[in-house]
Amino acid sequence: MAEIASIFVSPIVSKLTETVATLINEEFAAIKGAKKELEKLSSNLITIAAVLEDAEKKQMDAACGRSLKAWLSKLKDIAFDVEDILDSFATEAHLSKVRRIPFRIRMAPEIKQILTKFDLIAKEKSNFGLSVSSDAARSDSESQNHFPLTNSFVDTTDVLGRDSDKDKLIDQMLSNESDSREGGVSVIPITGMGGLGKTTLAQLIFNDERVKKHFEYRMWVCVTIDFNLQRILRGIIEFHTQMEVSKNLSMDSLLTRFKDILAGKDFLLVLDDVWVDNYQDWEPLGNILKLGGKGTRVLVTSRSTKVSDSMATQTPYTLQDLPQQECWSLFKKIAFKDIKNMSSELESIGREVVGKCNGLPLAVKAMGGLLRGNVDVDKWKGILRDSIWELEDEKSLNKPKILPALKLSYDHLPSYLKQCYSYCSIFPKAYVFDRKELVKLWMAQAFIQPRGQKSAEETGREYFDELLTRSFFQTLDIDNKERYRMHDLIHELAVSVSSPQCCQVMDHKSCVFAQQCRHVSLLCQDLESPTCKQVFKTCNKLRTLLLPSEYLKSLGGQTLDQMFRSLKYIRALDLSSSLLTELPDSVGELKLLRYLDLSRTEIKKLPNSVCKLWNLQTLKLLGCLWLFELPKDLGKMVNLIYLELDDMFWFKCRELPPRMGNLTRLQNLHAFRVLSSTPGRGIGELKDMADLTGKLHISNLENAVNAAEAKLNQKESLQMLLLEWTDKDFNQEDEIRAERDLNHLQPHSNLKGLALHHFKGSNFPSWMTSGLLQNLRTLTLSHCIKCTTISVGQLPRLRELCIKGMLELEEWPEDQCPTLNRLQISTCPKLRKVPNLMLNLTVLKIKKCDSLKALPMAPYLMFLILIDNLVLEDWHEGTLTAVDEQRNPVGQPRPSLIGVLELKLQNCPNIQALPRIFFPQKLEIRGCVQVAALPVSQRLQHLALEMCSSDALLREIPSTNSLYSLVISKISNLNSFPKLPHLPGLKSLYISECEDLSSLSEEEGSLKSLSSLQLLSIRGCPKLEALPDEGLPTALEGLMIGSCSSLSSLGSKQTLKSLHSLTDMYLEDCPLIQSFPEDGLPSSLKHLEIRGCPLLIEQCQEEGGERPKISHVTDLKIGSI
Repeated sequence: MAEIASIFVSPIVSKLTETVATLINEEFAAIKGAKKELEKLSSNLITIAAVLEDAEKKQMDAACGRSLKAWLSKLKDIAFDVEDILDSFATEAHLSKVRRIPFRIRMAPEIKQILTKFDLIAKEKSNFGLSVSSDAARSDSESQNHFPLTNSFVDTTDVLGRDSDKDKLIDQMLSNESDSREGGVSVIPITGMGGLGKTTLAQLIFNDERVKKHFEYRMWVCVTIDFNLQRILRGIIEFHTQMEVSKNLSMDSLLTRFKDILAGKDFLLVLDDVWVDNYQDWEPLGNILKLGGKGTRVLVTSRSTKVSDSMATQTPYTLQDLPQQECWSLFKKIAFKDIKNMSSELESIGREVVGKCNGLPLAVKAMGGLLRGNVDVDKWKGILRDSIWELEDEKSLNKPKILPALKLSYDHLPSYLKQCYSYCSIFPKAYVFDRKELVKLWMAQAFIQPRGQKSAEETGREYFDELLTRSFFQTLDIDNKERYRMHDLIHELAVSVSSPQCCQVMDHKSCVFAQQCRHVSLLCQDLESPTCKQVFKTCNKLRTLLLPSEYLKSLGGQTLDQMFRSLKYIRALDLSSSLLTELPDSVGELKLLRYLDLSRTEIKKLPNSVCKLWNLQTLKLLGCLWLFELPKDLGKMVNLIYLELDDMFWFKCRELPPRMGNLTRLQNLHAFRVLSSTPGRGIGELKDMADLTGKLHISNLENAVNAAEAKLNQKESLQMLLLEWTDKDFNQEDEIRAERDLNHLQPHSNLKGLALHHFKGSNFPSWMTSGLLQNLRTLTLSHCIKCTTISVGQLPRLRELCIKGMLELEEWPEDQCPTLNRLQISTCPKLRKVPNLMLNLTVLKIKKCDSLKALPMAPYLMFLILIDNLVLEDWHEGTLTAVDEQRNPVGQPRPSLIGVLELKLQNCPNIQALPRIFFPQKLEIRGCVQVAALPVSQRLQHLALEMCSSDALLREIPSTNSLYSLVISKISNLNSFPKLPHLPGLKSLYISECEDLSSLSEEEGSLKSLSSLQLLSIRGCPKLEALPDEGLPTALEGLMIGSCSSLSSLGSKQTLKSLHSLTDMYLEDCPLIQSFPEDGLPSSLKHLEIRGCPLLIEQCQEEGGERPKISHVTDLKIGSI
């Protein structure tokens, strides 16, 4: 009978061997008087490593498995201890070398003690008849290439055999028979054992086009074992709004938010992986969900049939095993993806393997991933005969239920992947993984072994993708968001194989901590609890301490200080989302720390002792709103790779610590301010920072003494470069120096984005115009006030160009801009001409270009904004015909502005008319007095008319079915609102700042004829005295009236009462209104807000005459401000 967990040791021993060799070679040991001991230790390690491959294989055999596992377990534990001691040794030695002080701490006694244990281990290995591997010298890292790597992810929509299940459930969901009755909510459970694909089926349903079309709103919440009402509500709101909701929000606030967005609405809610089987636990959520419309559906996935009993209102859908033929098709698709010709023998074995998976898709995928691309018949036979399949018959209640196929897939992982996978057990079930963050944690634990010239991060990504390919992770594809999760059974397997090295601490659950425990996550609220304190006391060999749960945790300074002093071997520490305000100085004692996350804490300042963390690779400070500076000795943290701070920090931070150039491994330095007079803050600090990625903003460039020292042309991973000089007066000498410096600041040709701000020179360098920047996508030239010409024709991939504040720019030569997609030009008063033709331009914005008369011809233009262009007069309309390679016409001629969807035209006095062939969806015209006609467009949806000298343009609005929003603002001489043409689709009407408007009804039915109008807003009309007696549009749902100082009447007695759909009404700054109409307000009104209406407010008080008219309104806000 096979055991549940196999033990991997080879990657630990391999890493340890390298560490010992390094210490010996760098002669640190001689200083310590421990060289002889280290050499003996190295010999033992090499001897043990030689037989580890055979040992790790034989542990699976029943004959010697148990005793061999015990030996491997002891070896693993001792190897960890040795690694801790030697890492500490190496760190102290490196620090002493840097500081040039004697290294006085003697480690020889500890090494001798460990050596004694290793002697025993080395002798015991002879008891198992282990063979020396023929390729023992080959490291585990070298064997990594034997396993297929991929950058493609598992497609959750690529599912076989579930179409019928999907269609049946969708038919049930969309049927009126599933509508909730008697005030309940319709709950449809999908039940079945783990690994059947319940979540995948729910995802297929959730993303089906029929479901998307039927439900206006869809939400997805992963519940898991902890059925926490507040967390579920918060998840619903976050998914709906796509915005993070504070974890401190009260239950009442969450309920109010839920009502605001979903009350009365039909929606689909998926509650994935539900375990609650008590109706009392479900009832509060069920009562809240009743607030939705009767067409609301709740789709639940669960392993437990008891969930159905407590929650279901519809017949549960029990998911059956996947049919064998579908299982075979799924297996074949994965296992034989890279094999062109499948032999009959492999097919025969494969079908037997699939048969052992018992119709579970997860098991089939795991086996397919295990055998993928392998054509060794003997290996396939070995998998088929493996004793692990006997676990299926084991009924022991003391062992976790682990699918044999999954366990077999784990056993056949290379050791370097086993440790990465098992580490994931410290995260809670259903945790959503970020690949980059997980790789950083693997790096902190030194799990990632070198692969040629690749960086540890690149290799770590390959590790993750390898596990993903083998189905140890799943890609979540919900609303096009790519996330990663472990299936529950995969997570349970990780928990099983990682014990006792990994442990989770939860509220109200007892834990027994073994000395071997190295990685702990605290999934509890109270970190001051006895259980948590026991962790710090007992597990003094911890390498990882994470706080991955969602609760805000309180951490006292004394607790932290005790923690830091006891956890001297910690490598990864996550204190994020805690109520942490400061770090004790003792944080500097964590010499081996490589990963520190303080994100979303209240910390205001980091102690300078944090700079003693010589091994630190990752320092995360995201969302630290009160942090404005970094510690002064940050430049000593020479191993720092990731310094993660929000953009707001870089904006607020006035000065970086000196000698940042020492951080030669750093990847993200978003901003660097050049201070020439201060040592360690010159531009030369950037010289050796070759690994910088993402964005780099270099400011105060006038202080650069020798700009060439920055060596920007060697930073091949840099994506975006912003070069800025200060905005101050300059002379000719400054101009010459700026041109010289910019020439020396030539970036690498990989650069994708470049911005120049306040460049003082007259000419751009040749590297900008000669075609060097072949990969540049975006270019911004801002306030380069001396430049008179630009040229971008040598940038073959340029998609976005922004030109701003170039006061002397006169000429833009006839460039070819074949890829330019977005163009923005503003405050260029001397610019007379732009290139005549821009074939792929879709977005164009021109503002304050006082000399520009004509637009470019852009046949695929979609969005056009023209503001404050005094002489602009020519739309440059025309037709273009596509041609083939032989220059022969293809297709019909295309009018140049026919594709424009949105036009905003503001203060362009020379524009006499709108384009002739022009069918916009959105049109805004402001202050263009010569425009006298509007386009007849059956796709016009939004129209805004502002600052017109008369109501003539208003009367030109054409009849159209598509218009749903109309804005009328600052129209002079508009006395009465005219009767509009037939606008059956108009939903919103905004009337504002029409100072002459005294009546809303020029003729009977002017407003009431707008039969579909749902929102009416009237603001800033000081001469308006009353709402029309004939009434308002009957479909009105919202009415807003503000700053109408003469308004005294809200219409005749039925004006408001007849609005049976009105739910929201706002009155503000209308001081003459004393009362509502005689018949009062409609019963449908839910929200009423009154501000700045003193006479009406007085009547609406408890004893006022108008109080009875508003007594039915549930949300009432009355105040004088």
